[in-house]
Amino acid sequence: MIERAPALLPRTTFILGAGFSKAVSATMPITDELGRHAISSLSWADGGDIPAFSNEGITFESWLTWLSERQPYLSEAEHLRDRARFAELSGALAAVLRTAQQPVTASGGPGWLAQFVDTAHWMQSDIVTLNYDTIIEETIRGGVRFDGDTAVLVDDVVTGIPNSRGVFQGKATGFVDRDTLRLHKLHGSVDWFSVPGDVTGMTLDRIEVDTATPSRAHQAMVGGREVFIVPPTSSKGGYFDNPRTRFVWQQAREALVTAERVVLAGYSLPLTDTALARLLTTTLATGVQEIVVVNPDGDGVRDRVRALGVDSSRIRVVDGMDGVERFVAAEIAALSAALAKGLHREASENPTRPVAVGWHDRWGAVTDVHRDSDGSITLTIDDATRPLNFVRHPEATDPAPDWSRPTVTLGEVVGDTAPERLVVRWGERIWPIAARMLPSYPFDEDWVLLRPAGAHPNPHA
Repeated sequence: MIERAPALLPRTTFILGAGFSKAVSATMPITDELGRHAISSLSWADGGDIPAFSNEGITFESWLTWLSERQPYLSEAEHLRDRARFAELSGALAAVLRTAQQPVTASGGPGWLAQFVDTAHWMQSDIVTLNYDTIIEETIRGGVRFDGDTAVLVDDVVTGIPNSRGVFQGKATGFVDRDTLRLHKLHGSVDWFSVPGDVTGMTLDRIEVDTATPSRAHQAMVGGREVFIVPPTSSKGGYFDNPRTRFVWQQAREALVTAERVVLAGYSLPLTDTALARLLTTTLATGVQEIVVVNPDGDGVRDRVRALGVDSSRIRVVDGMDGVERFVAAEIAALSAALAKGLHREASENPTRPVAVGWHDRWGAVTDVHRDSDGSITLTIDDATRPLNFVRHPEATDPAPDWSRPTVTLGEVVGDTAPERLVVRWGERIWPIAARMLPSYPFDEDWVLLRPAGAHPNPHA
């Protein structure tokens, strides 16, 4: 079975910054805040040479640049001290982020987060992220999404690790293309580990960390490796000697070049990350992509995008503190409207097709259809924790078993007038319907299987 959304939205590449994670949860620190928390956990936190970070003065990213790059006025001993501080900071940053992310992992985050990942999966979007956290990965782990009959895993979406292993080791195994989103982590991740000084990339791997403090078993898997975090600095130093890092950046470049739309969600385009600024200039300045800025400081980010050489007519701004949530809601609404109109056309040709609504491989029978005054249609389902063979075809003539649950036809769902959108009600909750599942078995081929956007209340039931 393959999940598909209507071919309505343009081919999109997302660029996620710290503001995206902050929109997910107030516990997630922005860059300067992250730096202050990380430094305070280290023994040299009281040193007098640590600046007070601010947007108006020296930012944490600027200071990381100074620590990671050789400064001409420093002695060798002072330079090595800076390098040691940078190495300690990498581990401290990872620890702070793991702790900050715990409430998100426990709760699953706001409802729009799973909807965002659903949309990216259905549309096979590229996500370029500058964040070290694993919010996107945890959202994928917390739900079940399909490519064919196989569930999509985190390993299937993170580029460079481990899917590039086959490329760099000369083996085909482990390098498999999937019809899903692709996640390009340009600055590394709190769950990436590598042997310090390894420029081959052979020791770099993704090892999931389930707790803020890694267990002894996790530490044994990591071995002598350390967390792999690429500083958002001007040169990236020796990090670009790693072929896997270059591979991820090259994949991100391809995603930006081939996109019809680039969405900067919570990314403020800081001047300190000149490597990414050049990448954006190279891929966007002379392109035709629509640029969507989703940021509380929308006007400021738009000015910085224009400074890269992008004409202002190509830039659209979604501002406000709830900008990311409103953007996701608009995407889902557009997909739902297109799906509703497509189903109305199908119903005119074959109105007797049975309908079921559900997540992953569990389906609900439609027990009620209600057309609202705004043109939307609400489908009430009885349950969504059982396989499709528990839902009874409306035209079945054999005696109904006690466990069967009758459902309705496509003609009964959409009626005579094209609906504006579709939603599903299960108990007291409502989800928008924005995609469908294409059956892969002949005995299911006449079913219309609709997908809600957002998390199942119990995804692993």
